[in-house]
Amino acid sequence: MALLSFKGLPGFPSSSGQEMVGFDLNDEYLKIAHVRVSSLKREVVNLAHREVRGLSEDEIASFIRQTLTQFKLKSARAFLTAPLYLVITRTIEIPSKDPEEIKELVNLQASRHTHYARSEIIIDMMALGVVRESYTKVLLVIVPKDAVSRQIQILDKAGLKLEKVLFPPEGICAASSKILGSEPTDSTIAVVHMDSVFTSFIVTQKGKVLFVRGIPIGANHLLDEKEIYSDRFVDELQKSLEAYTNDEMGHLPAALFLTGVAAETKDLDNLFSETLRIPIKHQTYFNHFAISSEARSVAVSASRVSFFNLIAPLLLFDKMKIDLNSDEKKLKIQLEERGREVVKTGMLVMMILALVFLSFVGKVYTKKAFLQNLVSRYRLLREEAKSLERTFTRTRLVKDTVSNRGRSIETLAELYDTLPQDVRLGLIKYEEGSTFTVKGTSATMASVFSFVTNLEKSPRFKGVKTKYVTTRNENGQDVADFEINCQLERPGEAA
Repeated sequence: MALLSFKGLPGFPSSSGQEMVGFDLNDEYLKIAHVRVSSLKREVVNLAHREVRGLSEDEIASFIRQTLTQFKLKSARAFLTAPLYLVITRTIEIPSKDPEEIKELVNLQASRHTHYARSEIIIDMMALGVVRESYTKVLLVIVPKDAVSRQIQILDKAGLKLEKVLFPPEGICAASSKILGSEPTDSTIAVVHMDSVFTSFIVTQKGKVLFVRGIPIGANHLLDEKEIYSDRFVDELQKSLEAYTNDEMGHLPAALFLTGVAAETKDLDNLFSETLRIPIKHQTYFNHFAISSEARSVAVSASRVSFFNLIAPLLLFDKMKIDLNSDEKKLKIQLEERGREVVKTGMLVMMILALVFLSFVGKVYTKKAFLQNLVSRYRLLREEAKSLERTFTRTRLVKDTVSNRGRSIETLAELYDTLPQDVRLGLIKYEEGSTFTVKGTSATMASVFSFVTNLEKSPRFKGVKTKYVTTRNENGQDVADFEINCQLERPGEAA
């Protein structure tokens, strides 16, 4: 028979090398399942169970520690299943399609469906779909907080850190749908899961939970005292079917799927066939899972204990939507997860900064080494370049000296040639080596203008400007005082 494969189901991440352990604990029995998740398969590695009636919490915690030591588990993700005999389920319709608004309305209405106060219960829900124009059908799951708190306290004493409280019918329905291959159809299936002291009547469609009702009669009652409990069990079955067809207005299930202890024996088939009148299918659950030989032998030897309600949700842990942890516990887990994410982010940032720093240091070292190599290679060239620069500077100074030799005399000679006969100079001045200023007096204004014209025509003067020309009386005659500014042409500029 082919094993049921969970690899590749929608919503499944590619996990690698995860060790997980699940616990199902009630007043009668403790069941433990060890599952290993890898990228290739999900396998049930170990199973264990023990009757815990009359044992203290410390004794149960001690047994858990011993079992995990035998499983050779040092660290594992821990999951717990809610005690079904205490779980209350209701199917209600909420006048909204918004998920957040639905949660708020369910939270407000939860206490109406039980005699417990709101602070005494843990609730969660599963949306089943839109049934009318603006109404959403919701499966409400309620469990007393004290019952779950006691189980969590026992796991704490065993040194385990609980991750999630699973709702077993959710995993049973998903696994049953895969086993029966009924997922493509719209038909409903009634699943009867029988354990040692408790039986669950579940109606599923396409892997979703439509209806859940618990029957406080199990394999121990029917196999040991069938005459006493058979009529009562038949009556409970009939009530469960009527509750589904009347309260939920559902169609009669197309098939009855017997699993758990009920699938291992046909002694009880007449109870189901005469009561429900639905075609019966027997399926031994551990034949459809990847399960080790050691775990299989434990499952076979525990003839009146079913591990299906623990194995199914544990194998499908990342597909389970309902979490029956308390709000405080959920908040704590979220804060711890965020803390871990912050630490991971901080470590990643530090690694990135370290890489950037190392890259920067590497570049600096490389450039420094390259610079040192260039300096060593071109040191002689730099010395030669400096020597050439000094020689060039001296040569330029000599050239300038030679080119300017006799310039002053030549300038005065040129000035004398351009000077009219009736003009006498009172001041000749060099400024900043090239600015030339002359002041003088002329008998006539025309001689001044003639002097300016001659300077402008001269190749040795440029930018000739008359700063001022003023007249005055000198010894009974009018004379003109003037000042002329000009620039001296450097050798070669005129050309």
